Amino acid sequence: MAWILFPAPPYKVPMTKKDKIAFIKSSKRKSHVYNDLQRYSDQQLNDLIREIVQGLVRESEIIANAYINGYR
Repeated sequence: MAWILFPAPPYKVPMTKKDKIAFIKSSKRKSHVYNDLQRYSDQQLNDLIREIVQGLVRESEIIANAYINGYR
């Protein structure tokens, strides 16, 4: 019964190169590199993803602060 209430956490599977490229393309933030993504190494793709995610976090913080300050 416990497995119904507390299912096992999903396995963490590393992203494949195909997954990384799909994520970058879906972000629509680095359009200048879309044609050359197959040539990127895994580390270069990881760096690009990290840059995209950090940008998303910064944007979220800006939006959250603007929202909070608007209601003070």
